[in-house]
Amino acid sequence: MNPSAEPSGPHAGPARSRHASAACGALLAAAPIPWAVAVWARETAGDPPAAWVVFACVAAALVLAVGGLTIDRWAPVGRVLGTVGAGITLTLALPGLWESPGIALALAVAFLHCLVALWGFAPPLFRVHRRRGGPGLGHVRSACLVALLFWIVAAVSGAHVDHEVRIAVAASMLVAMAIGVAWLLGRGHRQVPGARPMILGLVTALALAALAHDDLWSFAGSAAVYTVLTLVFGPRTGSDDPAGAFWRTLLAEHPERLLVTSFLTLIAMGTVVLALPQSATSGTSIGAVDAAFTAVSAVCVTGLIVRDTPVEFTLLGQVTILVLIQLGALGIMTFSTAALRFLGGRMSLRQESAVARLMGNPDRSRLVTSAQDVLAVTLAVEAVGALLLTLAFLTTGDSLGMAAWRGTFTSISAFCNAGFALQSDSLIPYQHAPLVLHTVAVLIVLGGLSPAIVLAVSVRRDPLRPLPVQAKVCLAATAALLGFGFVVYLAAEWNASLAELAIPDKIHNAWFQSATLRTAGFNSVDLALAHPASYLLMLALMFIGGSPGGTAGGIKTTTAVVLLLSVVHTIRGSDRVTVFRRQLPARALPRAAVVVTVGFLGLGVASMALLLTQDIAMPLVLFEAVSALGTVGLSQGATAQLDGVGKLIVMVCMFIGRLGLLSILMIASQRHGPPAAVLATEEIDLG
Repeated sequence: MNPSAEPSGPHAGPARSRHASAACGALLAAAPIPWAVAVWARETAGDPPAAWVVFACVAAALVLAVGGLTIDRWAPVGRVLGTVGAGITLTLALPGLWESPGIALALAVAFLHCLVALWGFAPPLFRVHRRRGGPGLGHVRSACLVALLFWIVAAVSGAHVDHEVRIAVAASMLVAMAIGVAWLLGRGHRQVPGARPMILGLVTALALAALAHDDLWSFAGSAAVYTVLTLVFGPRTGSDDPAGAFWRTLLAEHPERLLVTSFLTLIAMGTVVLALPQSATSGTSIGAVDAAFTAVSAVCVTGLIVRDTPVEFTLLGQVTILVLIQLGALGIMTFSTAALRFLGGRMSLRQESAVARLMGNPDRSRLVTSAQDVLAVTLAVEAVGALLLTLAFLTTGDSLGMAAWRGTFTSISAFCNAGFALQSDSLIPYQHAPLVLHTVAVLIVLGGLSPAIVLAVSVRRDPLRPLPVQAKVCLAATAALLGFGFVVYLAAEWNASLAELAIPDKIHNAWFQSATLRTAGFNSVDLALAHPASYLLMLALMFIGGSPGGTAGGIKTTTAVVLLLSVVHTIRGSDRVTVFRRQLPARALPRAAVVVTVGFLGLGVASMALLLTQDIAMPLVLFEAVSALGTVGLSQGATAQLDGVGKLIVMVCMFIGRLGLLSILMIASQRHGPPAAVLATEEIDLG
């Protein structure tokens, strides 16, 4: 007997059920899709729906549903029915394909993938043994994936989705949730650790649905939260799954990929919540593109906005943005490491090694302690800042509740160098409020220094032991940049953007701008009125950014210091770079040069892409690119002029700026390889 042959009939073996399990859930969740496709095609072509269209939609939905119900027991019959249903769906889309070639390509790819998955030409995405008497994990995850993709396509098509399409998306989400509930009610889920995230997703979806505006699109968006949580944190396939083992190994052996995956997951979850109608004050979704832009800006602690935060987002939307800022600022690994210890769990040695590399802590024995210290400093500083800002906002006329919320939001946003504000014009209304300006400035500086340095300076267990060289370099560079920026900005803007202010207010605002320009994103003056000298100053400060390990972006202060010191020592004829009576390793200078070079290359590519796709002046484009790559969040008006392509370019810039372009390039590299051959040395002229 051929072992690869797939048995059929009601008593088919495990090999068949493992391959059919995913297709079952996918076909059931895809049953409402034909009606949505037919509605879209008829509206695109401009023809009223005919009777045969309605009949074909009902037939396709029934064929897909029956195929999903039968494929587990009679795989050939289920596969034929699934193929027929997909073919009818593609036929229904024909009238609109001529008007939208992009949708035509997407449907063709989906149809081909359907054939490949149904007929086993490639390994299935989810391979799980089916449980007797109920759905298996393959049903659950594949149904969630199809429903989520359906919702994303509908959301990307526009904020105002046709009512019939909303019904179809809601029905697909309902099927996915029903399959999940059926699996949870079975006996086997107690042995699977991923059941709790599924339960949390269901509870969250129901809670969000309770806040809905009595429409199906709100329900569909709420259910999308459940699908994301289930796919990312829910139950996994068995340990014998080669695909699952491949991805686990791929991430564990290259921790930078794990970091990128974590940030992308957080962005996806934030996009889903922000796209909900419950997150918008208008009661309608802001659209997937604007929701994704806001989520990327919050997770990457940038602060560039395409939607007015205090005006267009409800309390749910504002809280979501704040959570994304906090998680994205200090890194998901820090929170997860400390939370794991709090919950009484522990990581494996491989997980400890991966997180240690991501956090830059070679001592794995103090990994959890370091994460807890970072969290303690962060929460303590943010709490003090929130208290001071609450008092300051009370004195400006806010009610106690509004002052407390505004103070908390601003404190977290400032310490995380995010730049989001609950005022439409940032902190311009507080030009004459020194307590607000200086409190926010101190929070920005402390966040840019990194909690580790703040902890090292504030808690000296051994007074006789000197500070690490990196801490000294970061403190000295921060002080120098703050002083230089303050003097130059005050001199350049005295009769420009600061002209209408009194002398004390000029000093306060010049100091605040010097602090915020390095990656915070707040502004207390109109940047459109900036002097050309200030424009160059802002570009330089945004490009340098903050310190390593902090919440700021840029090439980092240590990189700038190493390059400056190398120039000084080279001019003096020395081949060694020293600082604070310590010699830097030989690899420090090449790495600093690579960081700066890659930063300039990324800036050039981003600026070129924006100039080719957007009708915006060169100075505004350059400012926008530096602000996005440096995760600063300041803008001279270019953000409001971006179209969909421009928003996508800026989103990529913010994401790369948060992780570092050099880290992105290293993700795709292979760290280990055979040693290179030793070649002859020959000098070349430089400079």
